[in-house]
Amino acid sequence: MNTVISNPVTLTKMCELHGIDMPRNGDLAERFQKAFPTAAYDDGAGEWRMVWKKGSYAESNARLETFFAENGVDVSHVDKC
Repeated sequence: MNTVISNPVTLTKMCELHGIDMPRNGDLAERFQKAFPTAAYDDGAGEWRMVWKKGSYAESNARLETFFAENGVDVSHVDKC
């Protein structure tokens, strides 16, 4: 069983763009890159960014939720869409 990190990851939904506020490097970031190869770290924003196609938001969000739960990370949400 994974332990939960002290700070939750914040997922910011900006319609087709998702921002994921988590460290750029480390074990979690490596697993994240493998699970979501289209994600890229945006140095200017200081967070990971992913583009989702319209109509797939619920599925995309579920995949992110599952990934973080399996890695023992709490998630908080911000909806800017």
